[in-house]
Amino acid sequence: MNVERVVAVAKEEKSVTRFSACLLFSANALSRAITAIGDEEFGRFGLCYSHAYMLCEVVGQPGITPSELSETLYLTPSTITRLVEKLEQKRLVRRESEGKKTLIYPTVEGTALQPEISEAWDRVGVRYSQLIGETNVCQLTKQVFSAVQALGEGA
Repeated sequence: MNVERVVAVAKEEKSVTRFSACLLFSANALSRAITAIGDEEFGRFGLCYSHAYMLCEVVGQPGITPSELSETLYLTPSTITRLVEKLEQKRLVRRESEGKKTLIYPTVEGTALQPEISEAWDRVGVRYSQLIGETNVCQLTKQVFSAVQALGEGA
């Protein structure tokens, strides 16, 4: 059975609920669905998608600060701290103090994992595109991020 048919059957089986018109409900349902795909792909090598995002930033910007990561990844400082600690336990990043600043650097192991992370991002994108269409993925991504920015400005 091809992917399009699987999606069509799944759509027929899933009923619309009374909450389907609620942005909060729909956004959370979407988040759970796409997170499951991301966690499956990154789980192949022991990471979750949020660890992968952070590791990409640290590899791309060695010496990045937690506050810069917080801004870039739209995560609270306490979440950044937890993610850094997990990546340190996995020996993928290390922290260094420079005066009052904390700087985060990738380890050799963290940098070496980058090709696998890139391949996982590609697989995630392919899976999303197969399920909802490449054009839909691009449009939805733009709309969702525009909403994130607008809601962030109003908060």
